[in-house]
Amino acid sequence: MAYYVINYSKLRIWNFVEYSKIIYLDADIQVYENIDHLFDLPDGYFYAVMDCFCEKTWSHSRQYSIGYCQQCPDKVAWPTEMGSPPPLYFNAGMFVSEPAQSTYSSLLKTLRITPPTPFAEQVSLRPLCFKKL
Repeated sequence: MAYYVINYSKLRIWNFVEYSKIIYLDADIQVYENIDHLFDLPDGYFYAVMDCFCEKTWSHSRQYSIGYCQQCPDKVAWPTEMGSPPPLYFNAGMFVSEPAQSTYSSLLKTLRITPPTPFAEQVSLRPLCFKKL
């Protein structure tokens, strides 16, 4: 959707190589306490918050239809008759990253060959190595 095109500008964060680590927060996030400790997380990982399938914006999905949520998988187990569970998704409204030109180039190459999801910034974690915050 053309509406989501601006979200791809977040990829430029990996060009800020003058910084060793960046915490990205969407403008609609409100921070209630100090988050400086996020800068002390071990290097070599992309840290993000898992997306919640319980929100109405996911109402078109199989996850939403059965009440499955990756943030609380014990609440509703993924039914085996529905095949493999969906890949994990993160919400790109908050993440910790380490800028690198090579990562930026790789993200752009991947973007060109990856089929779009219903949401431009909810990204499948299957190909990524990450640690949950």
